[in-house]
Amino acid sequence: MDNNYSQRPRKRITRETARKRQLTALFVIAFLVLLFVILIAKGCSSDKSKKGGSSDKDTKPKTTSVTTTAPVDSSVTTTTVTPEATTAPLVNTSGFELDRYSVYLNVGQSEMPYVQKYPAGSTEADERWSSTDTTIATVDGIGNITALAPGECYVTLKSAADPTQEVNIKVTVADNGNAGTGNGAGTVEGTTAAQ
Repeated sequence: MDNNYSQRPRKRITRETARKRQLTALFVIAFLVLLFVILIAKGCSSDKSKKGGSSDKDTKPKTTSVTTTAPVDSSVTTTTVTPEATTAPLVNTSGFELDRYSVYLNVGQSEMPYVQKYPAGSTEADERWSSTDTTIATVDGIGNITALAPGECYVTLKSAADPTQEVNIKVTVADNGNAGTGNGAGTVEGTTAAQ
């Protein structure tokens, strides 16, 4: 056997060329690490905005009701215009995170939203639940909401450890099931209590 095969000669590079290549490789690696860190930070910030963001599904145009009464004298007509409150959905700025921020029930049904995260320094023992209108819906000490009459109200969850931390849950009660499925699986909208 003859071992006379030709091998291509290796190129020789100078130290300066080797250093330039090393610096270029170092720069590319640093750029990729920086890009990776930026993408992770951007992904984390978009997750937070998805969890606490408000829904556009509850921004229906508000109507004005007009009542006309016919007086004894038919030449005079009285019209009363009652503007409906136009409140935009607010964003949850508290440390509470719930599994839902809206509950749709029929009269007599109950639903309990679950607290997934508490504000710093708060625990389950610090929960304080209340209803803005106890004629429409009531809430017990653990957050079980019970529908009593058709209408809309808010159930507020506050922290006893930090009274500035509170979040509202919109409760919509229908008399015959027209407001939704009745299982609490409605749209999610974050709200904070009106001060």
